Amino acid sequence: MSSRRKILLVDDSPIVRAVVVHALSAVGIDASTLEDPRGLDEAVARDRPDLLLVDATFPGVGDDDLVATLSRHTSALPVVLFSDRTEAEMNALVARTGARGFVPKDGATLADRLQPYLSG
Repeated sequence: MSSRRKILLVDDSPIVRAVVVHALSAVGIDASTLEDPRGLDEAVARDRPDLLLVDATFPGVGDDDLVATLSRHTSALPVVLFSDRTEAEMNALVARTGARGFVPKDGATLADRLQPYLSG
């Protein structure tokens, strides 16, 4: 059995998905991707990730829909939001979803910022 950690990244941008997958694989973290949170339940069942990294903004998906979708998973695995929204907006969304936290969408130190969420 592999000891590599697995992250499921949910982001609508193909470029962001590619960059994040590359950055995570460079530090030994496997990442699968999904472009729309509406397929999250099936993807979690299929991929069995150790962590969900989810963009906080999707076309056609409001905050209430995102909260409802993510709330179904927050008790079973760590959910970390990923966004360029303000810290205040993200703190409010983290509280509403039950996510463990959020990381900024700057990419520079993403793998390091995710380590605390993967260690538990």
